Amino acid sequence: MGYKSPFAIHPGETLRDILKSENMTQKQLSNRTGLHYVTISNILAGKDPITPETAIKLSLVFNISEGFWNNLQKNYEETNARISLEKKIKNEIDCFKKFTCYSELVKHKFLKDAEKIEEKAKNLLNFLGIASYKLLPDNYRVAYRKTLNKQINKENLSAWLRCGEIMASKIETKTFNKNKLKRSISEIRKMNLLDEDVYIKKLKQILAECGVSIVFVPYLKNTFVNGVTRWLNPQKALIQLTPRNRYEDILWFTLFHEIYHVLNHGKKLSYISFWETDYTDENYLKLVKEANIFAENTLIPKKEWLKFKTKTKISESSIKKFAKEIGVKPGIVAGCLAKRTNNWSKYSNLRKKLSIA
Repeated sequence: MGYKSPFAIHPGETLRDILKSENMTQKQLSNRTGLHYVTISNILAGKDPITPETAIKLSLVFNISEGFWNNLQKNYEETNARISLEKKIKNEIDCFKKFTCYSELVKHKFLKDAEKIEEKAKNLLNFLGIASYKLLPDNYRVAYRKTLNKQINKENLSAWLRCGEIMASKIETKTFNKNKLKRSISEIRKMNLLDEDVYIKKLKQILAECGVSIVFVPYLKNTFVNGVTRWLNPQKALIQLTPRNRYEDILWFTLFHEIYHVLNHGKKLSYISFWETDYTDENYLKLVKEANIFAENTLIPKKEWLKFKTKTKISESSIKKFAKEIGVKPGIVAGCLAKRTNNWSKYSNLRKKLSIA
């Protein structure tokens, strides 16, 4: 990293030195350039800039290229801007410290580490794509919803959302096609029977054809998030998932939950999904319930589920048999049972853990 001056030198100081070396007065320079005496005085005092027009006139008088003068002005302005940013960052260090996920972002190579805390704070701003930490709530409103519980680190959640934006920007998708996405649901459901690395690749391909980018983002501590649906633009939706709970059945449930949001809920809102959170906003809760019902019924049809629950003695073998009949992995049936009974230990051996991080 090159040397960075701790202060900005106005071009007027260089002009003053040249006037002295040439034994030329301000009045003489005014007469030779046609610039008003007050203009020359203000430049020397650091009050006025050297404009491109002034640079040309000075180059003719002193036989020094206009580029020299323009660069002096440019360097002065850039240094001033950098110093101003550095001061702002120092004043916002407390905001930076709230991002307790910084080391995780470095680990997952979303940003580079630095020795000084000011450099770290600047790196994080660059990653977030904002000029000030105070602008964070305006850009990541979904992370600051009143529906979130108090334990959630809103800053870390904002960083997680940003990870998804960056990853999605590298995915090419076709124009969003709602009908095509609807028709793809049965095909997507069948993929749960495939190996993890295979269905993840296929999911990306199928959804991209429908105008939806899907990204799998590492879990960041204290975000308690499972997934989110957002619209990057009117023709491109983003489904962002994380292997937080590390179980395959939860990933598939969350996927169909988010697909329902894409299909049925407005493009102006973002829909964020937490496994345990009690939503306090009634309207939002209604949307969440709708998406949950859709996810459950897509994975395990309601009619089939009722038959299984009422006519079958639940056991590992019956779960496996039922899963085979409806075309899902046993872990999905076991996960559904665990969710509805709130007994996550029973049949947990049937629930497959994810390898993606």
